[in-house]
Amino acid sequence: MRVAWVRKPRRRRPRERGLRGRAGLWVTAAGLVLALAVGCGAFAVQRYQAHMRASGVETVATVKEVLAIRGGYNLSVGFTTATGREVSTELDDFPRDPQPAIGDRLAIRYDPDRPDVTLWDVRDPPEFAGATIFLICLSAVLAAASAVFFALTRRRRP
Repeated sequence: MRVAWVRKPRRRRPRERGLRGRAGLWVTAAGLVLALAVGCGAFAVQRYQAHMRASGVETVATVKEVLAIRGGYNLSVGFTTATGREVSTELDDFPRDPQPAIGDRLAIRYDPDRPDVTLWDVRDPPEFAGATIFLICLSAVLAAASAVFFALTRRRRP
């Protein structure tokens, strides 16, 4: 009598769904890179604030035009820099009451490197602590979410 060996058919493992393996690793890496970029943004905001406080030059500007917007004003102002350059620019979101009139003089602080772009009212200095804290928290949340995502998608060997 002859016995035939019957080979059992192999069962295929069910295909895993979702992001596993390399795809999960790439998504995790992208999340960590994004978290790093946001953290660098927080650092840049903090450095900008420190630079403006340290190197800003105070002077007096004359109001040339007033445009009322959402509870504040955009002012067109003119001033002379410490080097004698005449500058005409806008002071955005000026929140003062009463409304400034054309010809009023305001104490302002400007960046000597970019006087026509970066200036602010001396009575209302720029404060970026809220933005810095937000960016740091966002960076931490992105990094934590990336770590959790990696933990959930890594391959588990049987």
